[in-house]
Amino acid sequence: METEKAHDRRLYIPGVETWAAHLKTDSDKTYCHSKAPGEDFYHRLSTGEIYVQRDHEQYCIECAMRLGFITNDRLFWQRRS
Repeated sequence: METEKAHDRRLYIPGVETWAAHLKTDSDKTYCHSKAPGEDFYHRLSTGEIYVQRDHEQYCIECAMRLGFITNDRLFWQRRS
């Protein structure tokens, strides 16, 4: 029996005016616009993967979180400058 509150898995895009979330539905080779720490290559986005896009830049969720393009902070809007 789990006694802790279930983890909130919702994500938010603070820059909603410039970003869009997408689901990769094709098998075309598409790469994340960022290299993961310790890697010297751009990794592929997989079919069925959710990613974010701004203009021609596409980022996997992991890189977008690391770079601060998306957040799991539900109250992000209160911390805007």
